[in-house]
Amino acid sequence: MFKIPQKYRIALVSPSGRCDEATVIAGKNVLEKCGCEVTVMPHVFAGDSLPHLSASDENRAGDINRALADKNIDMLWAVRGGAGALRILEKINWPLWQKRQLPLAGFSDISALHWAMDKYGINSYLAAPMMKFLSSATDGLTANSLCAALNGENISLKLSSLRAGNICGTPLPGNIAVAASLCGSCFFPDTAGKILILEEVGERPYRLDRMLTQLRLAGTFKRCAGVIFGNLTDCDTSSGVMEILQDFTAGISCPVFYGLEHGHELPFHAFSGRQVIAVSAK
Repeated sequence: MFKIPQKYRIALVSPSGRCDEATVIAGKNVLEKCGCEVTVMPHVFAGDSLPHLSASDENRAGDINRALADKNIDMLWAVRGGAGALRILEKINWPLWQKRQLPLAGFSDISALHWAMDKYGINSYLAAPMMKFLSSATDGLTANSLCAALNGENISLKLSSLRAGNICGTPLPGNIAVAASLCGSCFFPDTAGKILILEEVGERPYRLDRMLTQLRLAGTFKRCAGVIFGNLTDCDTSSGVMEILQDFTAGISCPVFYGLEHGHELPFHAFSGRQVIAVSAK
């Protein structure tokens, strides 16, 4: 059973790909059983001429902006990731979001919005399971870490290391491909002092190498406190992901950890920009 520390009034939004109605309803029921009041925004199931999008750019951004403007809403929760969140960054009412500081829960493609939130000084991003995982998670780690993240509780982690060191800072979780796609845009945040928590799904090792190199060349890792690799789901092949991570570690100077249960698998360790985390080697 998920632990929600208060009865949030939640708007379900779909900034990226399509999600079937049964999955959305299953996740909605979980949140309602926790005592939350949940509203499905109007265009979650609207569809678009581009089949990978849940609705048009205008309607996906519009649902977010309407939720931000609604004083009866105090949290946004993405129904799924996929692709498309980058397309709406220019259409978001960022001054309103800065004023209201509403949390946005999600991960994967949703990290485009999370990293843009950090750029605008909105530290209420919440890397958390979306509807598919909400309806099937029963483990304590997922439930307890979500509650801690919502409460902004500071935590300590001990993880396997590629370069050991004690680090402390605000977590900035993100999908590797999405982070690389943000490089060079006005929405890329300042990563100084942040602990970058990186996850991925379905990418071959040479593509991971390319994206991590792109991020390194953009200066992403120069002043960050450290890097943690979460789940790299369905990414390993005979060429080996660990070799890619070891080679990556040699090219940067901060501590690097791996094996965090965060990403496209359960259990899912949730994190918030309102937390401070301390990390050391096992």
